Amino acid sequence: MLQTDDLFLGGFALTRGGELVRVELRGLNGRRVAVFTIAGPDVETAERDYYRGTTPVDLRLLKLHIRRLKDQAFGALRNEEERYGARHEGARTYARR
Repeated sequence: MLQTDDLFLGGFALTRGGELVRVELRGLNGRRVAVFTIAGPDVETAERDYYRGTTPVDLRLLKLHIRRLKDQAFGALRNEEERYGARHEGARTYARR
């Protein structure tokens, strides 16, 4: 199992067959940060390969997974704001289109 706030590492692990299990929000220096939990048989190998830079990647698939993680992170932030309101520490207001 992999826990990371790195969108690129998370996206890479998903391209290697990982599954997004959970998105958790944590406070860091007054800001809210999304931490992704990714499970799968090859996520530890994917993390090692990511830091070594030793593996090719399908860039279209990586981009797709990074976009998915961003959407999940911002969705979690919006849900938190709706649940706790603007009083919550580090809360932000996002414009909805």
